[in-house]
Amino acid sequence: MAKYNSGRIFNRRIADNGATYNSAPFIIAIFDSGYCLDNISNIVSDIFQTDAAKALDSVTLTSSITLNDQSDSTIDSVSILSNVDVPDTGFGKDSSPSIKVSVPIHDSGIGIDKNNIAGAFFVIDSNNVLQPLGVLVLRDSRLELLPSTRDNTEEIPGMHGEFDFGTEFNARAFDLHVATDEGYAPLEKAHLQRLFAKYLDPTKGAKTLIFSDDIEKTYVVKYSGKIDITQYPSWFEFTLPFKMSNPFITGSFEKILTGSGTLVNNGTFETSLTIEITGPITNPSLTVGGYLLSYTGTIPSGQTLVINSNGGTGTVKLGGVNAMSGYNGIFPSLQPGNTNVTAGSNVTIRWKDKWL
Repeated sequence: MAKYNSGRIFNRRIADNGATYNSAPFIIAIFDSGYCLDNISNIVSDIFQTDAAKALDSVTLTSSITLNDQSDSTIDSVSILSNVDVPDTGFGKDSSPSIKVSVPIHDSGIGIDKNNIAGAFFVIDSNNVLQPLGVLVLRDSRLELLPSTRDNTEEIPGMHGEFDFGTEFNARAFDLHVATDEGYAPLEKAHLQRLFAKYLDPTKGAKTLIFSDDIEKTYVVKYSGKIDITQYPSWFEFTLPFKMSNPFITGSFEKILTGSGTLVNNGTFETSLTIEITGPITNPSLTVGGYLLSYTGTIPSGQTLVINSNGGTGTVKLGGVNAMSGYNGIFPSLQPGNTNVTAGSNVTIRWKDKWL
């Protein structure tokens, strides 16, 4: 078994292509062709696993993994906290419930798969390291109570006080104070700073950020401001000034309800709904939290009416074409907590939780 240990708990270098290596104690290769149950847990470094067995597998990992599954097991359960590549040619039913970072999955098997994946460009892992930069997060501002507000008021001479026309939230500031590892020469530090600039480039648009200790929430951030670097002989530290133009925190996982039931928004703010009604059906309707949503017209077989709500306004499309003329104009938002739905089996509702 090959072994290396850099003595650090986070990544030591970032290459030109953005690749990193993990400084945990071991690299592990597992080749499994047995016919019994496998239970692998608490691995904290890189692993390559080839599995041709025909039994249930349970794998719980906390770092990079390549998993090649060719088994005919009825159920495989994989819980992974970092990057994973899963080529699946088996004939069984797979469940991958807790993958926390980037996940390419190549599945040519014949079975029922269910993947619940939180993917993000930036990830603060279980060692409090911001990936893919590989820097240690010393503190962050995610516990800010509320974003600042923008009050719409009007003062009229001769009247006390002012007219209040409502309040909106401003963009949210989001700062990460970070530090590199030690041991960099001056030229290496300069090279590292250029790589950081590539990852943070705000002209490429906003990027998603999740914390491994709270993967239910996704922050959409963009570099905004200026970085002042504090230099030390072989390392440096700085504050990353992120901005959330949309001040709300969204759920990492899409929730789905088909037919009647209960919609649950575990967040603290109302969120939008996407309602899909598949044909063939004429004059379909459903109720969401006491609101009647109805469409006058026919949805042909093989087509779907898609209703997107967004705080009282929204869109209605049938086969990708505007179908607002046949809709009754009700676009309910999903409030925090539980909301009852009465609908047919051809109705699917999708949503994500939302927090202030």
